[in-house]
Amino acid sequence: MTRTNVTGALVAPPVLGALLGALGGWLWWTWWSPAPDGRIYDTPTGPAWYPDPFDPGITGDFGGTATFVVTGFALALVLGLVGAWLAREQAVPGLVAVLLGAGVAVGAMVLVGAAFSPADPATLVADHAVGDRLPGSMQVTGWTPYLAWPVGALAGYLVLLLSLPSRPERPVPPSFAPAPPG
Repeated sequence: MTRTNVTGALVAPPVLGALLGALGGWLWWTWWSPAPDGRIYDTPTGPAWYPDPFDPGITGDFGGTATFVVTGFALALVLGLVGAWLAREQAVPGLVAVLLGAGVAVGAMVLVGAAFSPADPATLVADHAVGDRLPGSMQVTGWTPYLAWPVGALAGYLVLLLSLPSRPERPVPPSFAPAPPG
């Protein structure tokens, strides 16, 4: 493998991760929307935003988080497969590049998805009156959903590397030297 190919195999996954992460953020927002509505209520501690209906259950949180996980995992598989194909002769450096690409993708997905999402309504309460309706914001609850990208990328990387045939050894040319006695 030439030096250019090795460099490409190590640079391409982080760049591809940024692009797939941005696409994932847009897909996450598109699939998740519209934002759940809520209302500003007067509480003993002051005005506060709550979803309307007041107790929608976990479905609202799960919807945003689940779409993040499903979208991220699917795109991470693509990242892992492409990264493995590019680095098929440099497995360990390629693995590091794919993991770096997955980390970049998580950040890009969160940034792009949050940019499309409405602002957190809890931060807008001071600018609105009690009874005003505001849309909710898209969030990921917990830290484990962020593992969808590295796990998906590693799965794709592993599947492709194990599926590719190993490179055959170069045959040793026959020797015309006499065999040792004995």
